[in-house]
Amino acid sequence: MNKDLKICTIGGGSGMPIVNKALIRSGFENIKSIVTTFDSGGDTGRIKTDERGRVLAFSDYWRSLISLWVDGEQKESWEEMLRYRDGRGRNFGNTFFQFLSEKEGGLGEIDDLFCKLTGAKLAGEVIPVSLKPSNVCFRTISGKEYEGENFIDDLKMSSDRIDEIWLNPVVEANEKAIKAVKKADLIVVGPGTTYGSSLPNFLPKGMTRAFNDSKAKKIFFVNIFSMANEAKEATQLDYVEIFKKYLKNKSPFDLVVMVDLSTLDKKMLEKIFYFYELEHANLVKMVESNEIKTIVVDVAKIEEKNMRLRHSEEKLGELFKTLEI
Repeated sequence: MNKDLKICTIGGGSGMPIVNKALIRSGFENIKSIVTTFDSGGDTGRIKTDERGRVLAFSDYWRSLISLWVDGEQKESWEEMLRYRDGRGRNFGNTFFQFLSEKEGGLGEIDDLFCKLTGAKLAGEVIPVSLKPSNVCFRTISGKEYEGENFIDDLKMSSDRIDEIWLNPVVEANEKAIKAVKKADLIVVGPGTTYGSSLPNFLPKGMTRAFNDSKAKKIFFVNIFSMANEAKEATQLDYVEIFKKYLKNKSPFDLVVMVDLSTLDKKMLEKIFYFYELEHANLVKMVESNEIKTIVVDVAKIEEKNMRLRHSEEKLGELFKTLEI
């Protein structure tokens, strides 16, 4: 693969940082990481409440920024400090980036100052999908409506699946995000929760058109497990259908990547499946289809501390080296 490719990653949560680190591990240094700015849970929710909803969410932004930081002497210390929470649950990373945002006049302008203060060398940049605050709203199949991304996580074990999602208010996409998508050679979407992390990036006005107009090769990493409130059958085609609906595109991706779990410890997997079952989460299954190319690859690992399955930075790095663009 050409190391000079312009790469755009789109997502949020814990999935995007892993993809970014894997791309850097593969030798790429031109990564535009587009993140959602509509988080409303935890410390982020407190800040938004204090500011009457007039600020952007910082959490996905700074996590992705750290993931683009090429390993160096200061990185580990700064990462530990940014993740620190005090006795009241307040996160230093959110506070620090709120300060940077206010000083520089916006979240989209802080990368240079961050690098000056920390000595970071970044293999790209993080781009907020919108520069205006908004809230993720959704309606479930029972007709209930919610406002706030945090409710998606709160209801992840509910069988009352999400049926419709939108932003309130409707906001314009960040022009830098639109340009990054249009100029990209490769766009990677996911992994991450569909309605909480990935899809909100396509809701600001202009993002869907930019994605559909882009000539980039588009890869979708499906989550390993489907939350109960996401998809009915939990196959890769179910998730592609969701993106078809919101992107208004009959063929939104060139490639879908799913995980092969056959190399992982069987006894550990049994325990992990049991815990996911308690959450009403289902393993996403592969369905043969001529509609879209799907590959099943050994890119997962067992996180023993929390007894969960995650995408592996090291294995994804090897995968990106082999992909032909």
